[in-house]
Amino acid sequence: MPPPDGRGRAVAITQWVLVAAGLTVALVMPLATSGAAPVVGLLLLAVPFAAIHGTCRYGWRRFLTFFAVSFVVSNFFENLSIMTGFPFGDYHYTGSVKLFHVPIEIGPIYFGLGYLSWLTASTLLDRADEQLNWRERTGRFNTFALPALAAAVMTMFDVSVDSQASTVNHVWIWEDGGGVFGVPYTNYLGWWLVTHIFFQIFALLLAGHQTRAEKPGAAVTPGSLLQPVLFYMATGLASVSMFFAAETGTVVDAAGVIWDRTAINETMMTIGVFSVITVALLALAKIARGDTRTPL
Repeated sequence: MPPPDGRGRAVAITQWVLVAAGLTVALVMPLATSGAAPVVGLLLLAVPFAAIHGTCRYGWRRFLTFFAVSFVVSNFFENLSIMTGFPFGDYHYTGSVKLFHVPIEIGPIYFGLGYLSWLTASTLLDRADEQLNWRERTGRFNTFALPALAAAVMTMFDVSVDSQASTVNHVWIWEDGGGVFGVPYTNYLGWWLVTHIFFQIFALLLAGHQTRAEKPGAAVTPGSLLQPVLFYMATGLASVSMFFAAETGTVVDAAGVIWDRTAINETMMTIGVFSVITVALLALAKIARGDTRTPL
């Protein structure tokens, strides 16, 4: 691979700055700021990172396709669930400027977090996003396996934060409560379904492009595989910092059930460590071992 030019170096530096900022926000901001601000700030930082990294990796047309698909699909199902209860459950958002019933920042957050989850899952499957060629057995398998795994990776994050965001911080309200510290299990099934839908659409579009191309593949530069995995790991590290900075006491959900704040934060941290952080470490190990070398 030839050395990057001045523009390439500037882009790489910008990406690393955003990754460093994400890790800093995850580790430090929860210790200084209460509420949902640390997680929201971290997820909003993922949006410009995904935009820059995605444009470099897929080109601006396919990057915009990923953004449009994730934004439209997530906003449609969020609004549908608020109105009907399907697929997440009965809930509503509090405050913020909304697009219909959903805060305007939710769509970009789905995109940013979705991009991190997509590439983390791709790394676990040995750069599967570059091997979606329908003419090959591996490509056909990856076209369906990658979206399924990416959706699970993204849902892991939600399992580790939703009870804090809703039950404790009231960013949204589950109107009938739920068994996971005030959150219904349908929320997590809905997250997997909705994210799987937009990942699957993007995989099919990318597979079509790679099948038609003579030499399909993504633009890969030193560190470009590492960056999204580290950023994804930051979303799990935030749950650790939030545990150490959490307030004690109790909180009551919309169904009138009393929950212990310490138990919520300890459980969310444990989930984050043994899902988000563990998956990220596995992806980092694959990168370090060279399992993600350029496919033949």
